[in-house]
Amino acid sequence: MRKILIIAVLSSVVMLGACTKFAAMKGPFDGNEVNIAFVEYLVEKTDDRLDLTSDQRDHFKAIVESMAAKALAQRPETEGLRKRMADTVRKPQFDMEKMEELIKERMQLFHNIFEEEKADFAAFHASLTAKQREALAQLILDHGKKGWHGGY
Repeated sequence: MRKILIIAVLSSVVMLGACTKFAAMKGPFDGNEVNIAFVEYLVEKTDDRLDLTSDQRDHFKAIVESMAAKALAQRPETEGLRKRMADTVRKPQFDMEKMEELIKERMQLFHNIFEEEKADFAAFHASLTAKQREALAQLILDHGKKGWHGGY
């Protein structure tokens, strides 16, 4: 009986972990809300790599939540850009200049979010130890090595 209980508990933990990871893999948004599972997953993965203190973890989580909320607010603009990109590629003659313009607009939206968060990023960076900064540098180098955003 005890073995069955242990197996049941372990199975439940594995299933909960799988569901949480699946929810996180849906991306930063859950409908018209920030996907909390995504935020938690990103914070947990960063904490695993950098061994953050409680204060650092809270600070990083606040940055991620803030950036996700700002990206969510930009969603109508982003979706409009995506529609304009789709319209551009539907045309028989591809307009490279138009596509470059649309990509620049999209990058500017991302830059706007970063611009608003850069002071918090600098403060977070200042709180890191030399070992944590090295782990962060390695995280950046490893990002994407296992495929499209899979190396994190």
